[in-house]
Amino acid sequence: MAKKDWMRMVKSGECLTVEFKRQVPKLERLARTFSAFSNSSGGTVFFGVNDDCEVVGLESVNGTRELVEQVSQFHCNPAIRLKMTVWPVLGMEVLVVEVPEAHEKPVYAVAPNNPKDTWPFFRSGKENLPLDKKSIKSMRRTENSEVDEAEIARLDRHAIHMLNALNKRPRQTLNMLAKSANISPHRAKKIIVQLERNGWIHGFFNEKRREFSLVIPWKNR
Repeated sequence: MAKKDWMRMVKSGECLTVEFKRQVPKLERLARTFSAFSNSSGGTVFFGVNDDCEVVGLESVNGTRELVEQVSQFHCNPAIRLKMTVWPVLGMEVLVVEVPEAHEKPVYAVAPNNPKDTWPFFRSGKENLPLDKKSIKSMRRTENSEVDEAEIARLDRHAIHMLNALNKRPRQTLNMLAKSANISPHRAKKIIVQLERNGWIHGFFNEKRREFSLVIPWKNR
């Protein structure tokens, strides 16, 4: 990604593919971020930018880089190969970490103090959420989650309506998606199954109800 795009990304705020860190958080939280981006469509983490989209810089870029590398190699399974770049901006230094979408999914976040405590996450809006067991199985069957225009051409208008709705507002239930597409929940469920198999959306349980979010960047059609 070109450096000229980074300031635009910072000004636009956190989203499906962008996250800000004022400094290195707890290693467990960072592992979840890397896991979520890897299991979704990839993303960029800016270290030295706060939640208000302000560049605050880092006191120790090298120290941050070492911790980031440690998390990607030892607290993600399989390990993640990151691209890290020091970005001099406004008289300060920001570490830009680009996390690629994984070829081998799911990628698990490993708890630093308990290697047996592992779980995969995915990106929903600007949140990192745990995958449920059903989605993990679906992800393992999916080779990739890239948008295939030929596959999109085969979707009916109801599926397009549902994807557009998820792009506008992540974390929607089956009934909400059925309503947005003006179809029955039974019909919506069949469409959701196909979209999950394509690797385009993931479902998860939130307070005992199943919700769905996009995994891929999507432009309304």
